[in-house]
Amino acid sequence: MEDPESSARASLRRSTFIYALMLAADVIVLGFIAANRAGGGAYVSLTVVGLVGLLLCYYVVQHVRDLGGTLAESEGLVTRKWTRVDLIIAMQSYYITVERTIFRLRAEDHLHIEPGMYVKVVHFPHTLNVVTIHQIAGPPRADVP
Repeated sequence: MEDPESSARASLRRSTFIYALMLAADVIVLGFIAANRAGGGAYVSLTVVGLVGLLLCYYVVQHVRDLGGTLAESEGLVTRKWTRVDLIIAMQSYYITVERTIFRLRAEDHLHIEPGMYVKVVHFPHTLNVVTIHQIAGPPRADVP
């Protein structure tokens, strides 16, 4: 069985590579539009492609920061759980909210987590991709004698 951290780091490296390739393609398209601007439509295209490039740059920076960083731990109550298709990569993604922070999970972890559970999340600090998640005993409630 593979170590969860090394598996998560391998996934992070793959994502970094994909986002970096998409950013490089965006820069090439930006250069092409800037070099061949023919009319007013070029400014609209430059704006749209430039904004996509800024978002991709943000993703790449966050992923690179996590590649060399240490893992972080958070704990709290799961308040929401959902799935969605990420438009940039076009794949199903799984999310939970713990103490007003949104974490991205693997599918197998998502199956075992339910809203209302008190969990400990080990994750990358910038991308908030989860390495491991476990249900733990919550803190003592103030209303219980």
